[in-house]
Amino acid sequence: MRVKQEKIIFPVESAFKAVKYTVPYFDMSFHHHPEYELVYISQGSGTRNIGASIHKYEAGDMVLIGPGLAHVWMSPQTYLKEDSEHIVQAFVVQFHENLLTSLMDTPEFNNIKVLLERSHYGVKVSAEISELIAINLEALLSLSGIDRIRELLKILDLLSHDKQQVLLNRSDYPPPLSKSDGRINAVHQFVVSCYDQQISSRDGAQMANMEHSAFCRLFKSKTQKTFTQFLNATRIDQARQLLLENQLTVTQIAYQCGFNNLGHFYKQFKKVMGMTPRAFFQDSE
Repeated sequence: MRVKQEKIIFPVESAFKAVKYTVPYFDMSFHHHPEYELVYISQGSGTRNIGASIHKYEAGDMVLIGPGLAHVWMSPQTYLKEDSEHIVQAFVVQFHENLLTSLMDTPEFNNIKVLLERSHYGVKVSAEISELIAINLEALLSLSGIDRIRELLKILDLLSHDKQQVLLNRSDYPPPLSKSDGRINAVHQFVVSCYDQQISSRDGAQMANMEHSAFCRLFKSKTQKTFTQFLNATRIDQARQLLLENQLTVTQIAYQCGFNNLGHFYKQFKKVMGMTPRAFFQDSE
């Protein structure tokens, strides 16, 4: 599965985009764009994929996404049925990284600068701050001119003071900074999309449009992991989420996450997490 690049069209009268979507279900592909994006889910539930992070979302969920970080929100199959009465509602704010460039090195914007740097890994906003910002998002939609900029800055300031925010991807997840990093980022998104299938480093090389040995060297130099190590870590990340949800057996989780051998799953889980899947589940209760 290839990650699509989305082109964001800003309103003629504004330096950034702020919209409210109310639709029966989310119908989008795994995509990325060079703008920052703040998403607040006011109604609906499902699964969101931010970079290598795969989590459930529900009403009240808020995430800040940095430039180039691929993402998608998916609705459950029940939302797609013709007789479904479900709806999803989301507030989305998108702005270009150049919007605040001249202010980023001022002391007043230090907290916001740190926030935007963290957003390259995806930032999960705390429930308390999400609730406060939801009010600002409602107000933002009705504002125009300089008042829109003021409200955006209020929102970013609130986000920057959120002490309970959580990074959605590990710190070794590389933001796309150069052509070679962009290739690695595309391979990361490929792994996140296809981790449940039987894929190999040769598939990664094809995705990066590189010769196999050169790709393996580049991937290792950029991530400090081999392709197989990253693939297994991604699978284990998803297995952790499924274990926490406690809806499937360990065997079902192993096969759903791409492991075709239960013993190999246990070995890789313990290697990454330092404990067995059952011990992890018991420790999380």
